[in-house]
Amino acid sequence: MKKILLLIFSIMVFVQNGWTQNTLLGDDFSTIESDTGFVPDQALVDSMNPQKSLLLPMAEAIGLNLGLGAFNMAMGSEFAKISFKTIEHNFETGWFTDADGLLTNMWAHPFHGSIYFNLARSSGFDYWTSMGVAATGSFQWEFFMENEPPALNDWIMTSIGGSMLGEMFYRFSNLILDESLQGWPRFWNELGAGIFNPGRLFNRLIYGRTARVTTAKLYETQRNTGWATLGMNNVAEGTNFSDGKKNLMFTLEYTYGRLFYKKKLKPFDFFRFYTAINFGKRSESVDAEGNVTRTGQPPIGQFRIYGILAGRSSNVGEDGKFLIGLFQHFDYLENNVYQIGGTSIGPGIGFRTSPKEDIKFAGTLHAAVLLMGAANSDYAPNYNVEFLGDTARTYNMGPGMHAKLDAALTWSWGMFQLGYGFWWINTWAGAPGDEFIGMWTPRLRVFPYGNWSIGLEYLLYHRRGIYQDLEDRDYRNNEQRLSIGYHF
Repeated sequence: MKKILLLIFSIMVFVQNGWTQNTLLGDDFSTIESDTGFVPDQALVDSMNPQKSLLLPMAEAIGLNLGLGAFNMAMGSEFAKISFKTIEHNFETGWFTDADGLLTNMWAHPFHGSIYFNLARSSGFDYWTSMGVAATGSFQWEFFMENEPPALNDWIMTSIGGSMLGEMFYRFSNLILDESLQGWPRFWNELGAGIFNPGRLFNRLIYGRTARVTTAKLYETQRNTGWATLGMNNVAEGTNFSDGKKNLMFTLEYTYGRLFYKKKLKPFDFFRFYTAINFGKRSESVDAEGNVTRTGQPPIGQFRIYGILAGRSSNVGEDGKFLIGLFQHFDYLENNVYQIGGTSIGPGIGFRTSPKEDIKFAGTLHAAVLLMGAANSDYAPNYNVEFLGDTARTYNMGPGMHAKLDAALTWSWGMFQLGYGFWWINTWAGAPGDEFIGMWTPRLRVFPYGNWSIGLEYLLYHRRGIYQDLEDRDYRNNEQRLSIGYHF
């Protein structure tokens, strides 16, 4: 509940300080050039926020690891009891995969990586250099700070996934920070930015920027738009509507940047973020045969991002736009039926019709390499993790492929969106075989008054597990959602 309250507080700060009221898709159907965002003068940034030595964020990342390791040791954590022998053993053993649950491996580790990332990003370094700091910090933790062999899945999710979260959090904090404020408004402003970006808050404190008062605009922002909804969902274990578990759900959909407006895009000039927060108690049990029973929904139902790393757009016909680029993806989805997680990177294309059309279309199509993915399997609990014995994992894990469709039609009083995600995971850890997972997400929204909306959404999940020595599995599941939303 504390995490949910912090999220709501951050949303309130966004609404007050950073969000703008724009088109429904967050794309560039508008031709108003003044609504594209703000890029500061680089000479002014260099004079007031000069780039630090790269050794500083590297040392900070190591210091963070040492501090967290000391805390874990003081709390009596077995994995934190390290020595020179455990470090030597880790290098002799090399990479393996660990036994942690989905939330830890596929969400908490990336959040930790976002702190490494922003120690560098807030010191003046770009996306790629900051990713290198995140990878270095994670490497040092895996080999030096635990008496368990280093987990390759953790290093990938912390470095690559953590950099995605880190850049998103950096852009979020850019929208919030306002150094012209003083007193309590300034305190809440800095706190709102620091809740999800503690690495940047730490550096702002030691660099003296939290107390600096200036009207100079030093932080880049792009056009952004958000959609918050509150409603009910019904998660069924099959394809019927009646046999399901109902839950109160809050969702936040956020689009940053104008994907088709710029001719050339750099990392995260455009990204989309979606999260679903469930309200209610969650419990999980595993019987003697390894079967998992879950009641209620987890607090974090979905946490998904995709953003552009590099791309170019060109004109098509009369005011139409075509884009080709390289995209990065982060996915975390969990309820009482399925678990999906992973990070991937690959090419994508996009198309947008003219803003003059009565019915407008915008969409993207992606194909990506899944660097590390996870999907629940009823066989997974039967596979203990080497070196560790019992496992908390209820999912198979490994690399594979990822594809995504994101498309929308809008008109004067409504909007129809269609999404599809596909994951192929070749199991490295868990039941040997392959997982093939897909999810359709059609959604209809109507606008009865102003920025208010009524939404109806349907999610169809399908998974086929093909295993080497076990019986194959084939599942279908559906979810229905009804919500009231507000567009910022």
